[in-house]
Amino acid sequence: MEIGLYEVWMKPQIVDLFSKQYGVGVDEFSKLIDDFYEHSYQKHRCIRIVATEENVVIGFQSFFYWPYSYMGITYNSYQSGNSLVHPDYRGKGIFQKLLSYIDNHQKELNIDFLIGFPIIDSKNSLLRNNWVNLFNSQWYIKLLNPFSLVIPVNMNKLKLVFNDPLTNNIEDPDYIRLSNSNEFIQWRADYSGASDYVYFTYIENEKIIQFQMKLVMRKRIIKELQIGDVKTNYNNDTDFLENSLHKLIKKAREVSFLSILSVALNENADSVLINSLLKTSFKRTNKSIFFMVKPFINLKELVNADKWLMYRSDIDTW
Repeated sequence: MEIGLYEVWMKPQIVDLFSKQYGVGVDEFSKLIDDFYEHSYQKHRCIRIVATEENVVIGFQSFFYWPYSYMGITYNSYQSGNSLVHPDYRGKGIFQKLLSYIDNHQKELNIDFLIGFPIIDSKNSLLRNNWVNLFNSQWYIKLLNPFSLVIPVNMNKLKLVFNDPLTNNIEDPDYIRLSNSNEFIQWRADYSGASDYVYFTYIENEKIIQFQMKLVMRKRIIKELQIGDVKTNYNNDTDFLENSLHKLIKKAREVSFLSILSVALNENADSVLINSLLKTSFKRTNKSIFFMVKPFINLKELVNADKWLMYRSDIDTW
């Protein structure tokens, strides 16, 4: 067995592995690889680690450039994703070997820290590799229209009601936040389809807040308007946050096919927003998203859960 970096000849085998595992067409997954990893923004930044045995690909693990900023500094941070071991080679510690490649080459790869949103099986493997499960992003939901199940989706209506433009540079730099650079945003748009996002902006004098959202279908009939990101210059003003949520809920109810409004967030950093959610009848659910981090630099804030402002849009699948 050899563990090393991705080479072009490996692509057909990697595509075939993922296609068989997830039931995705070969051409579809091949295009995703091109749009995601081969894009000019990511191609020379992402880290793709491959396990092979006699030129047969038996494992794949990627860390794609996922830049976070804190106090005006943008770090070389990477998100773990697209992990897979060949079904004939599972149970042999290959995933741990793929993860260990980073430990052995961190300096030459110039990595500041890694982050991940693993499923339960991967979580345990990351813990064994000395990752920290710093917190779990908690889901909150708000019922909008119980009769929406029989009302068909009308995307034109959704985009007409929520037609505000994207606003940047309104975040508090005292939190660790995902980068909003134009290059990063454009790359995400190219592989995910930014036309699906809608925005609601609320302003009170000098105070501003913007919610980024998209429609998510649950069980084919539940239409969930999912809040993926919240940007504001007044995190600690309860009245302002509560007023903005009342306005957002009122606007969402103008779109009759919407069933629920939801948001996933770090409760450690967003306590004021959580109080506003509860005051506007959002309900805390038993669903959450694991968040894990592995620092390689001496920045104590990386392991301080209070310092991470994080939402659903922090995950690459948003």
